[in-house]
Amino acid sequence: MEWIDGFHAQQRDKTMLNYTQFRRTISYLSLVFLFCAPAYAQQGADRTRGTREPGRNNYGVEEAADFAQENLGRVAASATQIRTVLVKDEGLLVELKRWVAKEATDNGQVVEDSNLTDQAIFERLEQDVAFRSVATRLLQRYGYLMPTPNPDSDFAKEKELVLKERARRLVQIESQEDTDSLRPQKNDRDVERTTTCDSRRDED
Repeated sequence: MEWIDGFHAQQRDKTMLNYTQFRRTISYLSLVFLFCAPAYAQQGADRTRGTREPGRNNYGVEEAADFAQENLGRVAASATQIRTVLVKDEGLLVELKRWVAKEATDNGQVVEDSNLTDQAIFERLEQDVAFRSVATRLLQRYGYLMPTPNPDSDFAKEKELVLKERARRLVQIESQEDTDSLRPQKNDRDVERTTTCDSRRDED
């Protein structure tokens, strides 16, 4: 009988232990849910906000849409305006041909000689607005097809003052350099002779 009573006591202890562990597990899961639920809700709100704001990335920084870049790629001068500059400055025509060759290289192609003739370049300017946009940016990089300010405006006057001040400083620097170059300089022999004379004078 004592053995049976001891067995039942052990079973009760195991049952109580399992019940205690079960309660601890429930409490732990409740705490996890309590802390994780707000974070999950915040993530859902962020995803919703991301849907509402397609122009922002995951860090909240605004990004330019693809169509914006595509639209800017269609901004160009007319083919006649570009051709006038290219005929006057043949170096720019060569630069534009170099761009055509690079375009073919980037696409894994060998550029055809027929695509690099002057006539081929001018025909493509007439037909391809994206190519005209590239040519326009190239010409603007070298100072062509740039907006000219109204000479009577404050903007033009301020720009003129800046250019005059810059020119004055350049003249001043060049004048200083010319003065320094004309100033006589002692060579090594003169320095050595002066040092020898000073040492003899000290001995006397």
